[in-house]
Amino acid sequence: TCLMVLVPSIVWQVVVGSWYTESHGVIVALVGGVLGVSSLALLFGTAFSDPGIMPRQKDYSEQRDPVTGITRTKQPARYYDIVLRGHPTKLKYCVTCNIYRPPRCTHCSVCEHCVERFDHHCPWIGNCVGKRNYWLFYSFVSATGSLNAYSLVTAGSLLAVRGQEIRRQQGSDTTAAFTETMKQEPLTAALAIYCTLLVWFTVGLCLYHSYLISTNQTTYEQIKGLYSSGSNPFHHG
Repeated sequence: TCLMVLVPSIVWQVVVGSWYTESHGVIVALVGGVLGVSSLALLFGTAFSDPGIMPRQKDYSEQRDPVTGITRTKQPARYYDIVLRGHPTKLKYCVTCNIYRPPRCTHCSVCEHCVERFDHHCPWIGNCVGKRNYWLFYSFVSATGSLNAYSLVTAGSLLAVRGQEIRRQQGSDTTAAFTETMKQEPLTAALAIYCTLLVWFTVGLCLYHSYLISTNQTTYEQIKGLYSSGSNPFHHG
């Protein structure tokens, strides 16, 4: 993921950013640089942050009952019923972490930890996304989506301007001018194609998580359809 952001950012600065600096000033290259650095910084911040791991408890056989003081001989009940904001809710006992998971807490099968307000385990960053690092993750996908769209627009604009210049200079038709532009600006063309292939994912991911935030859902809850009936106790309208 780091290379997927870093390499195109460097190519953009060397080819596209330098062209805009010569023709329009440094501001375009500066904005691209800020977006690139922000994306990388937020990527590492999310990857190395604590998502909200719940501390594990001792095995039930090693614990004493707080009332009787006797060592437990059997595992606690699998579910514990509570009422959360008027909604009946079941707290599930995690046999790995030996705790009753709080509402919205889920055990990640990859990290082998229970994570508060678990959103998902992200393979692109190699870490869980949860209560404590969701803001970093959302900032990362927002910065990356903005960087992707910005790079695509600026690279596309460069190709369009160069195509018009070649067409006027050579008096050629649109197809010939387009072909010549691709030959003269191969890195810019490759960058534009790369950004086009990824922009649907990066911008789409940003919009998807914006929707989740507006409805106070996690990715896990939305995919599982836990509140498909409309009774989400965490959504305040």
